[in-house]
Amino acid sequence: MNKTFDPAALRGIVAAPASKSEAHRRMICAGLTKEETTLTGFMDSADMEATRRCLEALGAAFTRRGDTLTIRGGARTFQSVPVMDCGESGSTLRFFVPIALSLTGGAVFRMHGRLGQRPMDVYRDLFVPRGVSWRMGVGADGAAELTVLGRMQPGAYVLPGNVSSQFVSGLLFALPQLPGDSTLEVIPPVESAGYIRMTLEALADSGIALEETGPFRWRIPGNQAYHARSGCLSGDYSQAAVLLCAGALGHDIHVTRLARQTTQGDRAVLNHLSALGAAVTENDEGIAVKGGNLHGAVLDMHDCPDIAPILALTCQLARGESRLTHCGRLRLKECDRLAATVNLLNCLGGCAREEGDDMVIRGVEDLRGGVTVDGCGDHRMVMLAAIAATVCRERVTVTGVEAVNKSWPEFLQVYESLGGRVE
Repeated sequence: MNKTFDPAALRGIVAAPASKSEAHRRMICAGLTKEETTLTGFMDSADMEATRRCLEALGAAFTRRGDTLTIRGGARTFQSVPVMDCGESGSTLRFFVPIALSLTGGAVFRMHGRLGQRPMDVYRDLFVPRGVSWRMGVGADGAAELTVLGRMQPGAYVLPGNVSSQFVSGLLFALPQLPGDSTLEVIPPVESAGYIRMTLEALADSGIALEETGPFRWRIPGNQAYHARSGCLSGDYSQAAVLLCAGALGHDIHVTRLARQTTQGDRAVLNHLSALGAAVTENDEGIAVKGGNLHGAVLDMHDCPDIAPILALTCQLARGESRLTHCGRLRLKECDRLAATVNLLNCLGGCAREEGDDMVIRGVEDLRGGVTVDGCGDHRMVMLAAIAATVCRERVTVTGVEAVNKSWPEFLQVYESLGGRVE
């Protein structure tokens, strides 16, 4: 589906959608109980559907009314390994591989889009020497399939820290359910440490006890049971970053439902916008960002790669040169976001380039637009293009706009409610 976005002024108050990262974790903890959990403030999306399908394969049941999701856990007896359709969700796949090995003796994981190409060798290298069968193949419909067979055993586990934190979280979910005690050590430097802390927070809230024996080292008792913990999901800084950066570009947007105390690494957007010269106002009513005199800066994307594309747009309209560092992981997302962001900005009349794992952007006075750009099947790229269109001289057509359904299905409605013009 293609949509055309016109230059327009955005104005209004918006509640940030629920944190996708937190929702994944809370849903998993709830699905692994034998009780009922209620999560309020829930927003459905393709990634949430992927996690729901995998939990249903384990025996959980779901009921949704409005923004309230009720989850009833309850493992069942498996006559064969379950099939888990992960859609395009890397989080879902990496969380459930250890969970399946701990509970069901493995699973067949179905993957769509580029998910089958995203790195999984960390788990392969960890589990195959421990007797797990690992086979990557293709299903009858052409979708990639990963089959893992075997029982995860308690023991000493060591992971490199320079990989996705999702591998660490997957082990943290699984190890407490094993029939004996385990240890887990993550070798620094550690990627996206905030998301590991988010997992630890969800585990603690669900009655799981871990003993921290050092930085990113834990002793994890086995034979533990998850217990229900109902609550309200926090707003998502990674989605809110799109609107906060729009504020820095001259729009009048106030974003609510964002917690000041959070383990979300993407809250770094506030510091990054301040470094670019934007004025960030945060109070009990929410957050507003004003631009006006933006200048170049060096921004470290090490712990917050998802917000790099929208920050790159902000840098494009700042005076001087900006450098976004540690962007290498952007190449492993739904598309090569590093290349796609550079290409999109240049198509719009900007001046951006790749330099190793960095993105270097020389600011321009304005963007011309007047082109069709490829959404690359990536929700982040579509949202980037939509916000960019508002500050271009001419309208911009974006292909594959339906990609926003992966994380924020209501994005276009919110965009139009703020005054965005879409055809």
